[in-house]
Amino acid sequence: MVTKTYMKRNDPRGLSQKSIKASKPRPKVNALKPSMREKKRYIAFEIVSEKPLGKDADRQLIIRINELLGVFHSSKAGILRVKYNPGLQRGLLRVDRAFVDFIRTCFVMLKQLEGIRVMIRTLAVSGMVHRAAAMVGE
Repeated sequence: MVTKTYMKRNDPRGLSQKSIKASKPRPKVNALKPSMREKKRYIAFEIVSEKPLGKDADRQLIIRINELLGVFHSSKAGILRVKYNPGLQRGLLRVDRAFVDFIRTCFVMLKQLEGIRVMIRTLAVSGMVHRAAAMVGE
């Protein structure tokens, strides 16, 4: 590392010295190549239940899916809630493409949410969020 020594301008006698480290220019950070990025899919789902569920039913669903997948698979799956319509009980999840079948299997295995019997249907799986969001509706 290079050290430079120079005189302080404010000192009239010019006796004090300060040493600083010469900084190297930082390398430019490049964006990830498309082949290195996380490939994601969007799953549109519908919750069919005997009684209407609360507004946080999608959060309960994600908690239950994470319990079924376990610690390691749930972190690799990267499940994120994108959208949920409590009136229609439809929602949209973002997951890694390798875990789409695991998530669909979890939908089949889940029988109850918030103490109410449910059945979770997959409406669509898409690589583009607006295509899957069209299935959720408003």
